[in-house]
Amino acid sequence: MFTMKKPLLLLFFLGTISLSLCEEERNADEDDGEKEVKRGIFALIKTAAKFVGKNLLKQAGKAGLEHLACKANNQC
Repeated sequence: MFTMKKPLLLLFFLGTISLSLCEEERNADEDDGEKEVKRGIFALIKTAAKFVGKNLLKQAGKAGLEHLACKANNQC
């Protein structure tokens, strides 16, 4: 009876270690996926901010030039 317990205990121990390693790999893969998504969202926000910033600067520049032209001609 005791001789049967040793191999079973060894199999259980090896199976537990194997399962633990698989779970660690799976968790590492899931973490990498989250980082990629975060980078993707950040890039999208960054691009949108650049686009909005450029358009606001163009509009502000046009308004500023119109105001300067108005002041120069004293038509304000």
